[in-house]
Amino acid sequence: MANEIIKQDSVNWLTQYYLGKSYQAKYKYFDALKVFEKAIELDTVNPIIENALAEVYDFIGKDEDAINIYYKQYLRDTMSLEPIVNLANIFRKKKEYTPAIHYYQKATAIDFTNFYYYKQLAFCTARINIPLPAIYAYKTAISLNPYDIGCYIQLANLYNSERCFLEAIKTCKLGLEKSKNTQLKKILAYSYYLNRDFDSSIVGFNKLLEMGDTSYFNLKYRGLVHFEKKEFEKATIDLKFAYEFNDKDAETCFFLGSALGRSGENKEGIHFLYNAMQILTPAPNEISNIYSEMAYIYLNQDKYQLSLQYLKLAYKSDATPLLSFKMGQLYDYYLDNKKLAINYYEGYLTMANDPDTLIHKSIIIENSFTQDPKIIENAKERIKILKEELFFESAKKE
Repeated sequence: MANEIIKQDSVNWLTQYYLGKSYQAKYKYFDALKVFEKAIELDTVNPIIENALAEVYDFIGKDEDAINIYYKQYLRDTMSLEPIVNLANIFRKKKEYTPAIHYYQKATAIDFTNFYYYKQLAFCTARINIPLPAIYAYKTAISLNPYDIGCYIQLANLYNSERCFLEAIKTCKLGLEKSKNTQLKKILAYSYYLNRDFDSSIVGFNKLLEMGDTSYFNLKYRGLVHFEKKEFEKATIDLKFAYEFNDKDAETCFFLGSALGRSGENKEGIHFLYNAMQILTPAPNEISNIYSEMAYIYLNQDKYQLSLQYLKLAYKSDATPLLSFKMGQLYDYYLDNKKLAINYYEGYLTMANDPDTLIHKSIIIENSFTQDPKIIENAKERIKILKEELFFESAKKE
């Protein structure tokens, strides 16, 4: 019909517009582009044609051309919301979040009652790691539209990333009053886990699994909750199922191996800990944790030399004071080497900045270790006992 009308009236922009929209609806974007470009020649400042042309530019990946059209519209009327929001949306789509934020802020200044502008402003701000404005914008969006569950989900995730776990829990509960959204239920159970409220977390994950949501996420984190509660056999069951879903997650492998070792399944535990090591290109503290867990398993098997070997590897990766103390214990109680036990205990005390062991009291070694008075006293007591034993052993020989 449009083609018939154009034969009789080739300068009718409205007919050209409908022809272009018809091509667009049939996904013939390049045909639509030719028609819209012809239409814009007929009416150079018609916003209806401009928007249609910009939309096609957007579809075929000519973002800069679309931006130029919207920016010309903006310059004609800097208080018009349509070009401002179009510019914000296209910059967001291009992942150019800073200009997107600029235009969403302009939109909120003109219309401060539109939740969509605040929602997208929050999203873009969160993407460039500016959490506080993002939190404020999400809260504003929720106050304007309390039924957008996506805002609750994003806000709760943002709170968790900032370690504001109680706020994440509160946000999830508010969202669940509006909708029994499964994703929100997952985040709530996960937030309880992060907040170390393990009983509430277990209840949440149990409900999800009872509903048939046997997803990797639910199995993994219920397993981690059981691990934290020292319910290692239950942790093993969940983490094995999670591992079947995703055998490339180092965290799952590590905790599965550790849970197996603590349940007496030593060989299998070592296997999964090695898997974790192979998956990771680990930071020193991560590889140290793996070696330390291997040392623990070998100690349970009375393989003391192997346990010592892995403790030394852990110490080599990340020389923490506690590892020095553990090596002292190994020499003390299992390998019957008092001199080396004393050396490692004294090394622990030095690294822990115990003032009694420092030659120069003004020298404090900077580290992130939190002193444990009980361990410090234990190390001092063992040094004292071992030195007395060495003295009497030396006296007997003489």
